Amino acid sequence: MILFIDTHDELITIAVKKKDKLYIKTQMSEYSHSIYTMPMIESLFNDNNLDVKDLDKIIVVNGPGSFTGIRIGLSIAKTMAYALKIKINTISSLKAYIISDSINDDKMSVIEDNKGAYIYAVSKDGDILLDEQYVNVNNYNYRQVEHKLDVDKIISYCENMESENPHHIKANYIKKIEVEK
Repeated sequence: MILFIDTHDELITIAVKKKDKLYIKTQMSEYSHSIYTMPMIESLFNDNNLDVKDLDKIIVVNGPGSFTGIRIGLSIAKTMAYALKIKINTISSLKAYIISDSINDDKMSVIEDNKGAYIYAVSKDGDILLDEQYVNVNNYNYRQVEHKLDVDKIISYCENMESENPHHIKANYIKKIEVEK
């Protein structure tokens, strides 16, 4: 059984995949992730008679996105993975948007902030055209994907990835924050 956690944006998405069944909860948070995330996870398990002890893996979106939201999602995922001694994997929000999209062409995902944009682009064959980066001006003309997640596609993409050490998982800050400078 796999738990998916995404807190990088205002829309929190929590999902559990058990065999061929996918259970999903979403909640607009207005950036109050600390209020909603754990109760959503608990509710998803309780409402569907799932047991957290049956988890084999956690997949968590590690950004870019809301600084606090990312920290909350990562903290929960890392703590659960460590406590339950299960596998954990991260995926960037940019890559998650690309995976979720069905455009069969060169495409890019973009997350804008007030000074520029985070970008990532792949060819129609899946080759990386632009690795994840922060740009002040986006002059690229690839088709832009929507900010929608297909959780089932993301889980399938991550399902056979090599596990990461929960202690080494970090937020995906493409643009250096002041503390890291």
